[in-house]
Amino acid sequence: MIVFLAGIFPALVICFIPAAEVEALLRRMLAQQGYTLTASRFGKAFPLGMSAADVTVADQRGALMQLDRLELRLPLIPTLLGTPTLSADGVVGSGTISLLWRWGKGGGISADIVGLPLERLPFFRSVAGASVKGVLRGEARLAGPPQRMNGAIKVEVKDAELADMKIGEMPLPAVSHETIQGMLRVREGRGRVESLTVEGSGLYARVSGEIPLSASAPLELVLELMPKAEFLEKQKFVFLLLLKYLDSPGHYRLPLRGTLAKPTIF
Repeated sequence: MIVFLAGIFPALVICFIPAAEVEALLRRMLAQQGYTLTASRFGKAFPLGMSAADVTVADQRGALMQLDRLELRLPLIPTLLGTPTLSADGVVGSGTISLLWRWGKGGGISADIVGLPLERLPFFRSVAGASVKGVLRGEARLAGPPQRMNGAIKVEVKDAELADMKIGEMPLPAVSHETIQGMLRVREGRGRVESLTVEGSGLYARVSGEIPLSASAPLELVLELMPKAEFLEKQKFVFLLLLKYLDSPGHYRLPLRGTLAKPTIF
């Protein structure tokens, strides 16, 4: 009976509370974390869910995420069986984002991103002042409670262009027509970058090390840059600034510290 009541309560909320009240509740919840939510339309989605159009999530730095459409649904059967579940489906330009979040016994997160144009995500410009383009494809399969999750996150970006990138106050080389591939392995709530590479015609870059899943936890990463001679010559000013991190000819090794929210070069 307790499991049944726990499952049916969210469904009753969605059924009987007006959409405007649910929207106001979401705004208040995000405001407590320092975020604002705006949408041109907010309503209910059949059978149990909410939908919104032209959604923007922002903080004091500016817009972080913009979605053309967003739907949140409560799959009733898993919830009634004791595994409360929330599904989310978003559209950004020609790309899609799908997420399934289960909590309680058998909980975890499953997510898929297909064809997402990175230039449509204002996060990079608002937070890092960087220009980022490319088409993102990714997936996440994580099981367990947040503090003890296990699984993997994989990403791939085709035709990547990165400009005006900085870590702290240190500029990084601008690249174009690159391929970015990476996998983050999660064990007991802590992530390890097993492979994250940037590869193109002039530069090979690699990130490795420990990465927390919390924005405030310390980083223990290493960024390696291996430019070809022509690439180095074109951006020699940047590499002059990075000269102290040259540990062998053509190989730069940069220790990344700070936090995920505010990384620095050690």
